[in-house]
Amino acid sequence: MCVDEFALRKGHNYATSVLNAETGRILAIVPHRDQDAIELVLKKVVGSIQTVVSDFAVAMAGAIQAVYPTAIHVLDRFHLIQFFTDAQQRRRCYLGEAKKQHKSRFIDRCLARKPEELTEEERGFVREWLREDFHTKHIYQALNHMRYVLKATTDTQATKRLKDWLERYQFHTSGVVSKIAKTVIVREKAMVDTIYSPFSNGIMEGTNNKIKLIKRRGFGYRNDAHLFLRLRLETGH
Repeated sequence: MCVDEFALRKGHNYATSVLNAETGRILAIVPHRDQDAIELVLKKVVGSIQTVVSDFAVAMAGAIQAVYPTAIHVLDRFHLIQFFTDAQQRRRCYLGEAKKQHKSRFIDRCLARKPEELTEEERGFVREWLREDFHTKHIYQALNHMRYVLKATTDTQATKRLKDWLERYQFHTSGVVSKIAKTVIVREKAMVDTIYSPFSNGIMEGTNNKIKLIKRRGFGYRNDAHLFLRLRLETGH
């Protein structure tokens, strides 16, 4: 199953939902997103739970460990990659020459995509930007090294590749890279399970988009209980 949070009113109130990882059907919803709320919603799901998919939030990890200590905890790959792409966007302001010649979206896209997906001209731009800023270079290298780690297909291979990645970046001179490495090392066991697990957060993101559409279509909901009921009905199968 998947567990995730979504905004009831952006920046103010949040709720936590549990979804079926195969169908995307919402199984339970509770208001709030602290660890107590997450534990409460997890306990509402009956049956034998073998795998739980979530993001990197500390409260998520604590609740899953408390309620399902024997379940495999799979982390969200999208949020892992987002750590790197967000760091690149923050460093964009230091790319003086790049900002003069290219729009921000173009720079972000080139730095976020895999090198093999870029044209020869775009790869040339990336090489120039990496020479221009030390931190951008190392964030980019760490990102593509992590992509290599995520291609592992066995437990042994995943463990070795992740260990090599952590040894290289845990105490890196680029502070933002070492910070990401420390976030990963705290969840090293879950990361290994994530690398070769067939489950992902894809179905969860699809359901989240459906939730946003339902809220927009209803012009907001005054009563959260009515919204939760509507979500259960809309995602049922």
